[in-house]
Amino acid sequence: MAALGAPGAVDPGRRLVTRDHVRPEWREGRLVLTVMPAVGGSLVPFEAPDPTPCCADHT
Repeated sequence: MAALGAPGAVDPGRRLVTRDHVRPEWREGRLVLTVMPAVGGSLVPFEAPDPTPCCADHT
């Protein structure tokens, strides 16, 4: 895991709330999931599982 905007490694003991969605990417031969801080000291994947499309409210 890599924390968005934070240098160094993420503590592997921190709770990860996936919301049933993860999309890691290959970096230097390793799969890496980019995460960000969430409520209660947990982590969540940076990419939202159900993002709102850019033009969802008009055609």
